[in-house]
Amino acid sequence: MNDHSDPLWNPQASADDDLARIQRLLAPYGVRARGLEIPETPRIQRRRSRAMPWAIAAAVALLLVAAGYQYRLAWTPGSSWVAVRHAPSAGDGLVRLSPGQSLATASKESATITVARIGSIALSPDSRLRLVQTEAGTHRVALERGHMRARIWAPPGYFSVRADAAEVVDLGCDFDLWKRPDGSGRVFVRSGWVSYRVGRDDILVPENYGLNFVGTHAQTPMRSDASIAFTDAIGALEQAIATGGARSRSTRVAAAAVSHSARDVDGFSLLSLLSRWPVLANTALYPRLGMALGVDTQDPGHRLAWEAGDQEAIDAWWKQIPSQPKRWWGNWMDLLG
Repeated sequence: MNDHSDPLWNPQASADDDLARIQRLLAPYGVRARGLEIPETPRIQRRRSRAMPWAIAAAVALLLVAAGYQYRLAWTPGSSWVAVRHAPSAGDGLVRLSPGQSLATASKESATITVARIGSIALSPDSRLRLVQTEAGTHRVALERGHMRARIWAPPGYFSVRADAAEVVDLGCDFDLWKRPDGSGRVFVRSGWVSYRVGRDDILVPENYGLNFVGTHAQTPMRSDASIAFTDAIGALEQAIATGGARSRSTRVAAAAVSHSARDVDGFSLLSLLSRWPVLANTALYPRLGMALGVDTQDPGHRLAWEAGDQEAIDAWWKQIPSQPKRWWGNWMDLLG
């Protein structure tokens, strides 16, 4: 017997006496007998009618998000920023900060500055900050002394901070910047990335990494938990490069010490070193970086290309970094708390 001759599957097939009797007994409870049968076309139309309000709501929500996004990034050129001074003795005070103006805090005073509509700056005691430029897509301040913390949610490059000859460019993140009267300082990234630019150097600093600078010299970005041995070895390597060049014997010896003291989690520091001085690919740093990134180091052509400064060869290993910069939309939590 097949499905076509089985009355259980084919209502047109003849049933035996027992099955026919059961069908007669159940007939009063069927869909047709109770008037519950619904034509196919009305059902589809009803589903469509129920779906229409949701589709409209979704479209409206998207329009509101787009409008809010545009509103957040829009800014009239030269408009002042709002700042609030926090003084234990006098309480909070509202001030306006226009381009060219500075805001200084006393030893027991701090301030919170609203950066257009894209974030905020917390200015610590004994600090001084100047608003350089503000317009849609371009917001620039200068930290003249002290400490500031910036929390920004905007596309890369919308916000930056001058520190004498250097510039710290926000790539959508939460970061701290310190600057001393002698021009030295430090930048530390809590979330996201920044780009530290001075002279011909453009150094990326990722989350949980810090970078020290003195005048026009910037050191290698280091993890917050970097060992003393690794930190000292990096300093010795940079000193060897400054005095003897990147190809000197002292540099090779110092590079070996860095490789020996590095952990896999220090891979970004090694990548930064090799990117700034590609010739270091001929030292122990190249295989150590490959081990940290989990990539093959047996290709002599790639190593030679890196040593020659081939950007494509360098970028191939940069792509192994798990969290890439310029993903500012992923750091929206930086605006909170």
